[in-house]
Amino acid sequence: MKVIIDTDPGTDDVLALIMALNSPEMDILALTTVEGNATLEHTTNNALAVLEYMNRAEIPVHSGESTPLVGEFYHAYNIHGPAGLTASLPEPQIALASRDAVGYITQTALDMRAAGDDLTLIALGPLTNVARALQRDARLKDALGNVLVMGGTGDAPGNVTPYAEFNIWDDPHAANAVFQSGIPVTLIGLDICRQTAVARDNPDWFGGDTTGERLAAQILTNWFQTEQVEREFNLHDPLTIAAALRPDLITTRTATLSVETADADRVGAITHNFTPDSSVSLAVAVDSDQAMAFMRSLLAG
Repeated sequence: MKVIIDTDPGTDDVLALIMALNSPEMDILALTTVEGNATLEHTTNNALAVLEYMNRAEIPVHSGESTPLVGEFYHAYNIHGPAGLTASLPEPQIALASRDAVGYITQTALDMRAAGDDLTLIALGPLTNVARALQRDARLKDALGNVLVMGGTGDAPGNVTPYAEFNIWDDPHAANAVFQSGIPVTLIGLDICRQTAVARDNPDWFGGDTTGERLAAQILTNWFQTEQVEREFNLHDPLTIAAALRPDLITTRTATLSVETADADRVGAITHNFTPDSSVSLAVAVDSDQAMAFMRSLLAG
């Protein structure tokens, strides 16, 4: 599976990246970064640092958008820690490949489609880079094989407002553009992600000797030390990686989606209607036990 991972690391993003980097089935062509959980400078630096730490410096990083389609980005340092991570990684020495993630996504998808290959795009942050790529070249709609998106709430409450999930709320106009573009999208929402969570007292996720396990344990330990009242760490982005590799882990239904962009109280809320003729597949169930076991195995490498 040839993939580009569009990301805003971010603690759960880093766990997802470890899993993806450890998967022999996932051929990661590049990481593209977007502002979201932290500033673009921080998310890009974190992506480079993780690749270097995991000894995968051959994977290029292309930085992307630092402003949403409308307005400005908000950050989640209160959740993800200083610089966007609860872990401390050495300053990366590897160089940024480019500052044009949008161009890289667009050209790679077009070139692969021309060669008869499918590109999977995994979007773990706000959808700004994807929406800008669609604006740049409308042919992208027919060039992408699938876009897996961590975002939305499903039928659950939001995590940034009662109605909205952070990735969608941070650039609702971009999300609307992507969902209504006709691109094949699989959406993994909070209702599904919250069924795959690491408990504070679960020792299985805080040990191990591999490079990925050690970093994951540091991230989780520090997060729980900061978030004293939290009993679980939800595996939002890791589940999206797992679903890309093992689509059998989730159940989906096709649906049309509309994102609220005008009502200030409900910005980022998604309305969905199940219909057989949509390009969007909405996750409605997950095999939690199997998903947790699979994600834990990927951390170990």
